[in-house]
Amino acid sequence: MAFTSHEVLGISSGRARLCFGHEDNPKRVEEVLEQGDVIVIPAGVAHRLLEDLEGGFEMVGCYPRGCSWDMCYGREGEEAKVKGIGGLGWFERDPVYGDEGPVLEV
Repeated sequence: MAFTSHEVLGISSGRARLCFGHEDNPKRVEEVLEQGDVIVIPAGVAHRLLEDLEGGFEMVGCYPRGCSWDMCYGREGEEAKVKGIGGLGWFERDPVYGDEGPVLEV
């Protein structure tokens, strides 16, 4: 089983501001997401909730079959995880649209 994976987040309720690319990164992306939004996050991209805008924000994380979430901060001792991220393949099917979709157009 692989423990470092790409991730798909589905917003199941509420509205919130999230950060992608670590808050100390000047090139980070901050987005307001709400119920019904779906986000594909490549492995190795830092992400976190910055602000629950209405209370009750919830999201669901999904991973390719055989994979699970894992934390990787790029710290000493995590070299194998970082190397593993570089060797990950991309999605064979779009997690929302199936055989065609924007994830496959990368």
